[in-house]
Amino acid sequence: MKRGGSAPRAARPRRLTQRGATLVEFVVVVPTVLFLLLNLIQYGLLYHAKSQLNYAAFEAARAGTTQNASPAAIRTAFVRAMTGYYGGGTTTAQLAKSYAKAVADATPAHARIEILSPTKESFDDYHSPALAARLKTSARVIPNTNIAFLDCPVDVPGCNHDPKTNRSGQTLADANLLKLRVTYGIPERKQIPLAGRFMNWALSVLNKSDADAFRQGLVKAGRIPVVTHIVMRMQSPAIEAGNPSNPGPGNGGKPEDPGPPPRGEPLPRCPATDPACAPEPTCDPAIDPVGCRPPGCAQGDPSCDPGCGKDYCCLLNKGLIDADGNPVSTAPAPAPSSNTGNR
Repeated sequence: MKRGGSAPRAARPRRLTQRGATLVEFVVVVPTVLFLLLNLIQYGLLYHAKSQLNYAAFEAARAGTTQNASPAAIRTAFVRAMTGYYGGGTTTAQLAKSYAKAVADATPAHARIEILSPTKESFDDYHSPALAARLKTSARVIPNTNIAFLDCPVDVPGCNHDPKTNRSGQTLADANLLKLRVTYGIPERKQIPLAGRFMNWALSVLNKSDADAFRQGLVKAGRIPVVTHIVMRMQSPAIEAGNPSNPGPGNGGKPEDPGPPPRGEPLPRCPATDPACAPEPTCDPAIDPVGCRPPGCAQGDPSCDPGCGKDYCCLLNKGLIDADGNPVSTAPAPAPSSNTGNR
């Protein structure tokens, strides 16, 4: 050691410089992984809620189709079908308890059911006063029987049934489709802690421009909106009950251009199995039992049986067969070529 100098500092062991690195990695990685895991679980719960909502919407639409599209019947069936989402049960007491929870939570403030069709304009176009009188109702009614053969109600044969010019933009068959849109808000108690709040916050930021006040209200209340649609054919006459307005292209007598027609072959106007509609196949007189003669036509009559049917004499006289009954070719013989060579 030099005089007046300081002793050299011994080098620190490498393992001492890495002390605490594992703790830092744990603090950074584990919360991130845990957050992702919670969000995956939350997505699973969202899928479960959407599946239950689809079933409830189906039950609501089925009740509406059999009960004249009554909003009260639709909501009652919807709430009853949501019993399983609120716990369900295997006994009457358990089911009653879960149903009470569904009634308390699936209120109009948290679950909105919209009837998208039939609309007010549907009743404008296809209301049947005679049917309304038979049903003893002052509301307007759309008939739903024999719609495959009718363009208008029987008592209103002159209705405007052209979707391009009428008020609803629908045919009578379209007006008999019950279309529902159900919007439901998943309550906070059915959300995963932290993940549910994060999704709710993300919705409040990403959907600031959402014009639907109901969905915005659900987000502000801490709920996660879920939307489902259902379409089902009416099984009873639809009775108007404050249906919303959704005018078609011809509303107000001001039809709009519906745009270019769809590409491809046009749709058939009737089933191919309908004998009154399907085109008749090409008839071959050689194999047809009556020689393709129309009804009332005598065999061999040249005015209505130019092919002579199966009449041997007629075919022979026309030169279509020889004396042995063999068909004769009717192709014209080639014209003889003129000899223009030098003699």
